[in-house]
Amino acid sequence: MTGVYHPYRLQVRQHCLSVTGTVAYIRHEDDGDVHVDLALPAAESHLLDQANYAHEDGELVTEIVPADQPGCVRGQPPPLPATAYRSSGYDYGVCTGAAIATPSLGAEVTVTGPYVLDSDHGWMEIHPVWSIDVTGSASTPPSTATAPAADTEPHPGKDGPSCQVTAAPSNDGYPGDYEVFVHSNLPRQRATASDAADTWSTTTDAEGYADIRLYHTSPGMAVTVTVGAATCRATA
Repeated sequence: MTGVYHPYRLQVRQHCLSVTGTVAYIRHEDDGDVHVDLALPAAESHLLDQANYAHEDGELVTEIVPADQPGCVRGQPPPLPATAYRSSGYDYGVCTGAAIATPSLGAEVTVTGPYVLDSDHGWMEIHPVWSIDVTGSASTPPSTATAPAADTEPHPGKDGPSCQVTAAPSNDGYPGDYEVFVHSNLPRQRATASDAADTWSTTTDAEGYADIRLYHTSPGMAVTVTVGAATCRATA
């Protein structure tokens, strides 16, 4: 927890964890931390809790603390934004020289650090980040030379932007929770699902798939999804 102000708010669940995902969101916080939210593959969805779905678009929060950011001179107090908390009790430590750069949106990365519960917000995080390794770029994979079969499924590079969506009750036992399954020909694009009560977003994977959670859906309610320039609809 070195370099984390008020470390008591973070409950360590695993002392060291490496997780691979796609950078879906970047936010510079008032406290000086940089949030790098990761869209995870389905095999790692167990790392998320309900608060990650409700408040972080179903993404894992990872945080680079000021002491580990570029421009922080080793052994010196970290430079902080004017908005940073400076009252008594906020200890930002000293610069480590780690110089962990913020990756680009859409990049495939492996993030390593302690896996914790942020007890103030209720969601799961890697905080503080110890390293970020970029394993892939945000570029769209090239289309193949072989023409796809004639069917109704969307394919990358076929017929312009398109998407399909189904909405069904989730298996988590919470009434009103619906899983919105999206298939588009738009990989690594922001996908936003809306009904009459909620709007939540995530990022499609390399094959154009996304899974979005809505929390107050009723049977028969219309669900609209936008993926890039494409719009598709379903009935819950």
